[in-house]
Amino acid sequence: MSHKEIARSNRRRLILYFDSGVKAKDDGARLGVEVEHLVVTEDGDPVSYEPRDGGVGIREVLAYLEPWYPCKSVNSRGELLGLLGEEGSVTLEPAAQLEFSAAPYERVSEIRRAYEHFTSHVAECLEPYGAHLVNRGYHPTRRAQQLVLIPKQRYAFMDAYFSYIGSHGDRMMRASASTQVSVDYFSEEDAVRKMRVASALSPLLAAIADNAPVYEGEANHVPIRRLQLWREVDCRRCGTVPGVFDGGFGFERYVDWLLSTSPIFVTRSEAGNTCGPSTRPFFDEAASEAYADAPMDESDVEHLISMFWPDVRLKRFVEIRPADSLPLLLMLGYVALIKGIFYCERSLAAIERTLGVSETAFVSRGAWPLNACDVDEAISQIQRRGLAGEVYGMSLDAWERLLFSLARDALPEDEADLLVPLEEFAVQKPWWYVRNCGK
Repeated sequence: MSHKEIARSNRRRLILYFDSGVKAKDDGARLGVEVEHLVVTEDGDPVSYEPRDGGVGIREVLAYLEPWYPCKSVNSRGELLGLLGEEGSVTLEPAAQLEFSAAPYERVSEIRRAYEHFTSHVAECLEPYGAHLVNRGYHPTRRAQQLVLIPKQRYAFMDAYFSYIGSHGDRMMRASASTQVSVDYFSEEDAVRKMRVASALSPLLAAIADNAPVYEGEANHVPIRRLQLWREVDCRRCGTVPGVFDGGFGFERYVDWLLSTSPIFVTRSEAGNTCGPSTRPFFDEAASEAYADAPMDESDVEHLISMFWPDVRLKRFVEIRPADSLPLLLMLGYVALIKGIFYCERSLAAIERTLGVSETAFVSRGAWPLNACDVDEAISQIQRRGLAGEVYGMSLDAWERLLFSLARDALPEDEADLLVPLEEFAVQKPWWYVRNCGK
């Protein structure tokens, strides 16, 4: 195949990947949840991959969890890096943040059960060493450069790339932790609609789930600091997806964005050179060039998608990424909030009306009256004025009340009750609100 033929094949392969994510409504509306945890001792020392000074290492934690999550993933040296079981998967972020990804469930109670199983087993392992999980958006005791990367080649390449472009990628990789919720889409139009609503709401969701009282070892008084940090990592692959609010946006335009940006590295040898390195850096070349030697397979597609970190990421589902890592009750409330918004036509339509979106925009994928600059201005307003900040013509406080009200009306009573702790948490934020609001 010529390079042009390979390029066309790769583009089509990516589009078909997203097409394959379309679910039948009869299959139910499921939620995927990923929660990243920082692990520290009682003295605040970080627990790294390798054990130190007679303590526990995350490697030992994974080994302890293996009976419940029996499918293993290892690096080239056989070191354990991840696990998979019926209830979900356990993986590691760059500086040994421990991530639990619950298998997709329809009910929040099912997510709670799976998550509590995970945390109870981890606590059993950590308690004898005086260590525990921490749910915060940023490391509570250390600066990013004091944290050690795990032995995974992916993160070595990413670390080198972020140093190369001079970004804050080291802080994102080493010291941040999030709560991510994924929702299904039932057509391309539905995927675009949910991406647009989630992209517009990103500053609001980040504010509701803002949980980073410490940043780089010092008290943090900047609201939604982790969301802002992502925008300081790499503007080519983070923030608002380019053109997501434009008329005609869909799978093809999302794919064109992926292919026009570097993949950072590729995970296969050059075609025709089986003796060459299996992982090769591509810091400057676009993905269309990096993969021009041979057609992409599914692992290539999934690697490329994973090298982009927008507020809302498209996979075979819509991944909503703005929330900080949250403790159990707040996490459950956040999951319920996402469910009540994104799986309810009444909620989506009310949010669209509030944003000034025409009723035909959903069906036709017509343009929305927003752009990425509007999202950036919303972030700025929240950071400068807190609950009084004006976001798309309404105060943050009014938006929060609207979102919680819509979700409460959409959920069954037991799930609506989960919103209460999160709603109380959202309006308090004493660690930044006192200093910033009204300025």
